[in-house]
Amino acid sequence: MRKEDLANVVEKLEAALDAIGMTEHEDTRIMPIYIEYWVASKIAEKTEHEADIVNRRGYDILLPEKNIRIEVKSGKFDGFVSGASFGMGSQIRDGKFDFCIFVTYDIDFRPREAMIFKREELIEVADKPRPEVARYPKTNPCLLLRYDTLEDYMRTIDEKIQLRLEIDLHKHPEKFVNRWDKIN
Repeated sequence: MRKEDLANVVEKLEAALDAIGMTEHEDTRIMPIYIEYWVASKIAEKTEHEADIVNRRGYDILLPEKNIRIEVKSGKFDGFVSGASFGMGSQIRDGKFDFCIFVTYDIDFRPREAMIFKREELIEVADKPRPEVARYPKTNPCLLLRYDTLEDYMRTIDEKIQLRLEIDLHKHPEKFVNRWDKIN
């Protein structure tokens, strides 16, 4: 899609989120769709790539001129933690995407931060399922967690199940947050 078209869709979805936010009912069903278009718009803006929303099995966005596949994950940040689920990890292990963009959002439905990962950086997530911290341990034990601080992470997640990637993310967020330049 053209950059202008993506920006227009994002603007209209934000208006819908504002309307939903005026009610006292918290309805987050639109968030994955909004975040996908928001990410595609950011990619078009920051990298000058054309980005198509494709919602294929294993990835959500395609950059057709380079055949780059991008998986989009979103999670509500509750003031303490947000998480992205990769099910049983096969999507990562089987190479279904080239990059993953995990966007956390606040209670007001606005993106908080976008973390960009190469698929290879997420191998540990697939190889180290953690049912003890998963909401759905039998179906979604492969998680990537983002805490407000490294201290919160270290205090909450038992040392035996901490991921090197998560520690690196919390120690050096600049390696992942808003790193649109990783998508080449």
